Amino acid sequence: MYQEFSSVSLQRLLNRRHTPRQSVFPGTKVQLTVFNTKYDCEILDLSFCGARLMLDTKLPIGSEIILSHEDCGQVLGIVKWNSQQEIGLELNPGVGRLLSRYGNRDANIKPSH
Repeated sequence: MYQEFSSVSLQRLLNRRHTPRQSVFPGTKVQLTVFNTKYDCEILDLSFCGARLMLDTKLPIGSEIILSHEDCGQVLGIVKWNSQQEIGLELNPGVGRLLSRYGNRDANIKPSH
């Protein structure tokens, strides 16, 4: 139930996005909840309907999650992939709210090039 990718295939996977990816201010922390277990994570980047987090725990593909931030609230999602120390999430459209709140707060999000 775990899906791992080589660095080459992971790079291809990361570049398949149909919406722009937004980098996040370094060190931006969120809490990921899955199966009633909470993990403190760092956001690496966000897109309109997804997130890439630093997490060295592998979670089953398809697991339902809650992504929480103290200023932005909660967003529901699903685990889509795992790599050695990262996890990819598909998020419900509420991530747009997360992005706009981050973007209006001290310029914490900057466009990724």
